[in-house]
Amino acid sequence: MRLKDFLYLVAAISLVFTGIGSILYLSYNIVFQLLGTALSWTTFGFLILYLITSVPTFQAAGEWISYGLSFWKRGARGAVAFKIERSLNVVQEEINAEVKGLMPYPAKVEWVNKPSYLDTTEEKVVIRMKEHKENPRNVAYSVIDYISTGMIPFSRLYLEEPIQIAMDSTMVRTLLLRRNENALDFFLSNVLNKRLGEEGVQHYMSIMDNLEQRGLFTRVFLEEARELGLKLYPMQDIDARKEATEFVHQLGILATRERGELEKANPFVGKNIKVGYLLIAEPERLRSEGYGPYLLYALNCIKKDGVEAIYLLSRGKKIERARRLANHVAIACNLRIVNIGEYKEMVNGEHEIEALCVELRTKKT
Repeated sequence: MRLKDFLYLVAAISLVFTGIGSILYLSYNIVFQLLGTALSWTTFGFLILYLITSVPTFQAAGEWISYGLSFWKRGARGAVAFKIERSLNVVQEEINAEVKGLMPYPAKVEWVNKPSYLDTTEEKVVIRMKEHKENPRNVAYSVIDYISTGMIPFSRLYLEEPIQIAMDSTMVRTLLLRRNENALDFFLSNVLNKRLGEEGVQHYMSIMDNLEQRGLFTRVFLEEARELGLKLYPMQDIDARKEATEFVHQLGILATRERGELEKANPFVGKNIKVGYLLIAEPERLRSEGYGPYLLYALNCIKKDGVEAIYLLSRGKKIERARRLANHVAIACNLRIVNIGEYKEMVNGEHEIEALCVELRTKKT
């Protein structure tokens, strides 16, 4: 074979293998590009699905999409479900903003004529509803079910039924007052009025009302009830129920105290609930009196009384000084600041005043 012919043959073979290699390389890239694109879009799809089904801010988009499909029965149900879920999950965010962990699970709506329940495996409060319509009755019952099932779920074993009814009713009434007056009217007329006739409910509703006005309902009562459940659940404990009832009554006295009645702010020291209070009626006086007396009192509560939590409660002007006192107490008593809440406290049912609640707890080992 002539050299020239041999070179042509080598060139042809090279071109054939180059062509095959190019095809394989191109196929390889196409496959990986397709896989990459499919993976990206699948991930994006799951992200969008999670956002519109679980995050209140984005659930509005799911609601509008479902409304667009409302001509289809399933689309109509989806639109209402999205709206109710979004409303309930906003409720969850608002309650947890005051005290983290009071509502540990988000809501999920199902159109089934069965009782609502807590699904701890999926970490959801499943709200079951018969009708797929948006009306005051459904809105009211969705909030009732969500609160009675999802709020401090592990603590209910240690609360008497009238106390549970009163605390749930207080929270439902507060939430519906902010959101839906028609649903509130349905709740007051058709649910709460009937329950007020049950033994003890009216009494505890009065206590919860006072706690709510003073800012102690979520920040102190529900927080201590939550801690009780975390400490004891799932053990049965009759004594814990009695202790929780006594604590509610002590808080009721604290919430109705007049200025200067310090004896009504004595520590509550039980077997499981051990709470002390630092009352700062006039935070502007801290400059002249100093922090010393308050630090000594807090140290005494920890060492002598054995309290596990101290609530610093202040109202009036310049509550920033009270906040700084809380930092000094935390350092001096080796406590951790768990929650800080600034809010409006109702005084004598007439006017609101700036208020502060700081929760300090012993450091867990």
